[in-house]
Amino acid sequence: MSYFNQTIDDITKAQVSKGKQQACRRVYDAFSTPVFNLAFKMLQNREDASDVMQNAFITAFQKISQWSGDVAFGFWLRKITVNQCLDLIKKNHQQMTMVSQEQVNSLAGINYDMQHDANYLMGQLPPISRSILWLYEVEGMTHQEIADLYQMSPSFSKSQLSRSKQLLKKWLQNQEERNEHKL
Repeated sequence: MSYFNQTIDDITKAQVSKGKQQACRRVYDAFSTPVFNLAFKMLQNREDASDVMQNAFITAFQKISQWSGDVAFGFWLRKITVNQCLDLIKKNHQQMTMVSQEQVNSLAGINYDMQHDANYLMGQLPPISRSILWLYEVEGMTHQEIADLYQMSPSFSKSQLSRSKQLLKKWLQNQEERNEHKL
């Protein structure tokens, strides 16, 4: 079950729309951890994730009247968070290139434990590839939903996901080969 599959009641919504601090605090306390975790997984940077989290809550509180209640509040907030992350990724466009062969080869000097750390490997992926992998595999979004977020076709999402998985597999295979040679 997703942490985002939670909602708020109409009373809380009304209080948040009026700027009542206690209601805002309850909503923040209920959703801050999943919002931060999603932003961190997509951005791999704590400061950026904190900024995105803060901006996502500000946006949600300011635009809560736009939440229709057709989906859980958490899913609506998740979409705001993802959009904030994508805006930041687009802003840092230089970082969106695929990993170069030199970067892949540079992993050779890293010790075994770090090589198999999923967070470390995710952090080595380019931001777009990392975010698509996370949204698809962990958040359970469809290729169409991801494509809509990026304003691209579903094949864009599919190809980025495939490339991400190929890179992760290659990095793990390279490490296994180095470990076999050490024996």
